[in-house]
Amino acid sequence: MKKIGYILALVLEIAALAGAYIIHYFTRRKLGMVRYLNFKNMTWERDYPMGALKTGCVAVVAVLTVLVLLFFLKKRKETSRLVYAMNICMIALTALYAGYTLGSSTETMTDYYFISILFLLAAAVQVIKTAIAVLTAKGQTEGAKGEK
Repeated sequence: MKKIGYILALVLEIAALAGAYIIHYFTRRKLGMVRYLNFKNMTWERDYPMGALKTGCVAVVAVLTVLVLLFFLKKRKETSRLVYAMNICMIALTALYAGYTLGSSTETMTDYYFISILFLLAAAVQVIKTAIAVLTAKGQTEGAKGEK
């Protein structure tokens, strides 16, 4: 069951990143996509506090990444190499999301909100997946180290 959940989470991450690429590709190539995104950007900016949502989401993902990283550093002797790789991917995806969200805007990129949401989805799934792997890492307890 654990492997199935891991594979589903991985597929969701890949789909989010592929979706971001596809949206960006069609935004550059098709005028209808640009018109739709401009309409959505104006609607979302009118209806929602996008600046506060953007800052809040970046802060939440960054704090969760730091917490998972601290748990990992505490339990690093008990974890496998896969968890090391998952932590590296978690940090990379969080940095990608934070850098894109804080570095771009709707003035520079028409597809900014959509790609930002998809990067957030990929980063959040990776943080959750890594947190589960770190928290369920099995190691020896101190009382059982020298005893049989």
